[in-house]
Amino acid sequence: MTLVSEGRMVRWAAAWFFFVLLSYSIIRPIRETMGAIGGIKQLQGLMLVTFAVMLLAVPSYSMLVNRLPRRWLVRIVFHFFCVCLLLFSLTLSFGSETVRVWTARTLFVWVNVFALFATSVFWSVMADLLSSEQGKRLFGRIAAGGTTGAITGSLLTSQIATRVSTSTLLLLPIATLQLGLWCAWRLERNARNQTPADESDVELDRADEQHIPTTGGLLDGITRVLGSSYLASICLFLFFVQAAGTQLYFQQAEIVKHAVVDDQEKTQLFAYIDFATQSLTLVFQLLLSGTLLRRFGVSVSLMILPLVYFLSFAGLAVTSSLTVLVIAMVAARSIGYGITVPAREVLFTVVSREDKYKSKSFIDTVVLRGGDALAGQIFGSLRNIAHIASTTINLWTLPIVLVWTFAAYRLGKRQNRLSSRQSDQ
Repeated sequence: MTLVSEGRMVRWAAAWFFFVLLSYSIIRPIRETMGAIGGIKQLQGLMLVTFAVMLLAVPSYSMLVNRLPRRWLVRIVFHFFCVCLLLFSLTLSFGSETVRVWTARTLFVWVNVFALFATSVFWSVMADLLSSEQGKRLFGRIAAGGTTGAITGSLLTSQIATRVSTSTLLLLPIATLQLGLWCAWRLERNARNQTPADESDVELDRADEQHIPTTGGLLDGITRVLGSSYLASICLFLFFVQAAGTQLYFQQAEIVKHAVVDDQEKTQLFAYIDFATQSLTLVFQLLLSGTLLRRFGVSVSLMILPLVYFLSFAGLAVTSSLTVLVIAMVAARSIGYGITVPAREVLFTVVSREDKYKSKSFIDTVVLRGGDALAGQIFGSLRNIAHIASTTINLWTLPIVLVWTFAAYRLGKRQNRLSSRQSDQ
C-alpha cells in the first residue's frame, strides 16, 4: 500500500470515527439527564437491566460478526441504531406520559448498548483493514479524529440543548450516523481498490468474510480468564474502574437533580461536562499518554486514575457541591479515556490473539457491565435502604481505592515482566 493510499484510508477512517463519536456525544447528555431525573433508586434498576441486555446482546453480536461480511455488518448495525433513534424521537413526541417515561428508561439502557457496539464495530473494521505495524503508526491519528468528533458533539449539544426539545435533538444523530456510513463506504472502497484489478467480486467477498476475526462465546471467555491469572488481574483492575465510575455517576445524578431543576438545562450542563472531558482527553492523548508509557511505564500510567478517584472521593466527602462534582467528573473521565485506556490496551499486547478475542465477551459483559450493576446495587442500597450519607460512603471508599492503586502497580509490573520475556524469546 502506497503512502498516498494509506493517507486516504486514514482520513476516511478518522472521518468515520468523527461522526460515530459526534453522534454519541449528542446522545450521551440526554442519557445523563434521564438518569438524573429518575434518581438513585431508578438508576439501580436501570444498571441491572443494562447488565442483562449486555449478556444477551454481546453473544448475539458475536454471531453476526462470525456470519456477515464486514461491509454488511457495518450497515446493519448502524441502520439499526438509526431506526431506534427515530422510534425514540417519535414516542417522546407523540406518546402518552407513561409511554414517554418508559421510552426515557429504555433510551438510558440503549445508549449504553450503542456506546459499546458502535465503537466495537469501528475498531473491528480497523483491525481488519490495517496491519499490526500500520495500527501502531496510525491508530493514534484515527482515534484523534474520534475525539475531535466528541468535542464537536458536546459543544453543539451544549449550545442547542435549551433551544430544541429532546425528541428533536434525537433526530440529529441519525443524520451524523448516515454521514459516518458514507465515510465507511469510501473507506471500504479505498481498501478494495488496493486489490488486483482482475480479482472478482466473489473472491473479494470471501476475503471480506475471512478478515472478520473469530470471537469467542461467553463461556470461552470465562474459561480463558479463569485459566490465566494475568487476565484475571486485568479483570480485577477493570472492575475497580467501573465500580468507582459508577459510584461517582450515582452522586452526579443525586447532586445535579437537586442543583439543576430544568431538564433541558441538565442536558446542557452534561454537554459542557462532556466538552471539557473530551478536550482534556485530546490533550492527554496527543501530549501525555505516550510520554508516560515510554518514560514511566504501564504501572505509573495505571495508577493515575485510582489516585484521581481518591482525591475526588475525598473532596466530595468534604463538600458535595456541584462544583466539586463537575471537577471530579471531568478529571476522572478525561484521565480514564486519555491515559488509562491506552495503558489498558498495552496490557493485552502480551497475551495471545486467541486470549484477546475469547476473553473479550466476558470482559465486555460480566466485568464491565457487571461492575456497573454490582456497584450500583451496593451504592444504591447504602443510600436508599441503610440511609447512609454519600459523604460517609466516600470516606469508606478511600482505603478501597488505595488497594486498587496497589493492584494497578502490581499489574503494570507483571505486564513489564511478560513483555521482557517475549522480547527474550
